[in-house]
Formats: sequence, C-alpha cells, structure tokens
Amino acid sequence: MLKLLGAVLVVGSSGVIGNIVARSYSERPRQLSELISAFTLLETEISYAKTPLSEALIRAGGQKGSIAGRIFEMASRIIASGNQPPGQAWETAVRRTYSVSALTAEDRDTLLAFSAKLGSCSSTDQLKHIAFVRERLRANETKARDKATETARMWRYLGLTVGAMVTLLLY
Repeated sequence: MLKLLGAVLVVGSSGVIGNIVARSYSERPRQLSELISAFTLLETEISYAKTPLSEALIRAGGQKGSIAGRIFEMASRIIASGNQPPGQAWETAVRRTYSVSALTAEDRDTLLAFSAKLGSCSSTDQLKHIAFVRERLRANETKARDKATETARMWRYLGLTVGAMVTLLLY
C-alpha cells in the first residue's frame, strides 16, 4: 500500500511539473495578444481622439500588470517627464521590460523598430507604423500559438513519462 502511494505521488508530482512547464509556454502568445490590443487602442487614440502621446500611451496600455501596460505606462512616464524624446522613451521602456517578459528577441526587435517613428513623424505616418508593428506582432503570435500548443503537449507527456520511468526504476 505504501509503495502504491509513493508511485502515485511520484507520477502525480512529475505530471504537475510537466503541466507547470507547459503553462509557461502559453505566456508569450498571451503577451503578444496584449500588445496587439494595446497598439489597436493606441491607433484609435491617435486617429480619432487626437490625444497627446503620453496620455494616449497610458490609455492604450490597458491593465497595469500586463507587459503591454508596463511598456506603455513606462514610456508615457518618461515622455511626460521630458527627459527623453518619445522614440528614445519607447526604446528605454521596451528594453527595461523585456527581461521580465516571455517575449523573444524577434518580438523585442519589432517593438524597438517602432521607436524610430514614435513622435517623430505625422500622425498619418505613425498610424501606418502602428499597423505595421501590429501585423508583425500578429504573425509572431500565430507562430507562438502553434509552437506553444505542440511544446505544451510534449511537456505534459514528458512529465508523466518521466514519473512513470522513475516509478519503474524505484520499484
């Protein structure tokens, strides 16, 4: 009876570990989706509301705890302080937030490419660049979702398989 309980605990705990690792792979697509939504809101703020950039970034950021919220809020605060121009403020915000996100270097480069145009051209040109960044993020999100699905499945199975192997080796 004690051996059976130990075997169930080993297989169950390794299965849980596999599920935790699998869940971490779903973070990148979620964060990319948040960024896409934030850029859509930013586009709306710039095109229809004609909101000043620092305020538009705050409104577009959405939830405070999200990666998009952090980037947009930090950039807004830097712009409002007047210490850096908008493009440099955006770059600073992306670089500071990148290390705590699940984004890849490709995602970071897409976001950094936007910094060259932010606040340095007309609103019409900015809207074009926002649409371009949003489409690149959408393509990255599609790839990330596909990869997350197959990788998550692998980690779930791997967790259970390793637990079963350890159980067989122990008993």
